Amino acid sequence: MVATRLTRSQVARGVRHLRDVGAAEHLTPIIWRRKDGYMFSEDPADWIEYEKKQLAQILGRLTRMITGTLDPHLARYPDDEWARLVTDQLTGVRSTLAQLSKPSRS
Repeated sequence: MVATRLTRSQVARGVRHLRDVGAAEHLTPIIWRRKDGYMFSEDPADWIEYEKKQLAQILGRLTRMITGTLDPHLARYPDDEWARLVTDQLTGVRSTLAQLSKPSRS
C-alpha cells in the first residue's frame, strides 16, 4: 500500500485480479506465504503446498458449519429432509478435503 499509494481495498482487488485472471492467463500460479506474501512461483511443490493449505482452511470452515449448525439441527429435528441431505453430501466433501489437505510425507 505504501509503495503504490493505493488503498487497502484497491490492493485487495488487484491481488484478487491476479489470482483470478492474471495467473490463469499466464499459466503461473500465484501463491501466498507468511514470510513472502503473495508471489508467483515456478515450482510445482510451492503450488501443491499452497493448495493443501487452502483446502485445510476450507475443511476447517466446513467442519465448524457441520458441528455448529447441522449437528444441532439434526439433534433437534432428526427427520428433517434438508438437514439429512446436506449432512450426507457434506460428509463426503469433508472426507475428500481431509484427504487432499494432508501434508506430504517427506
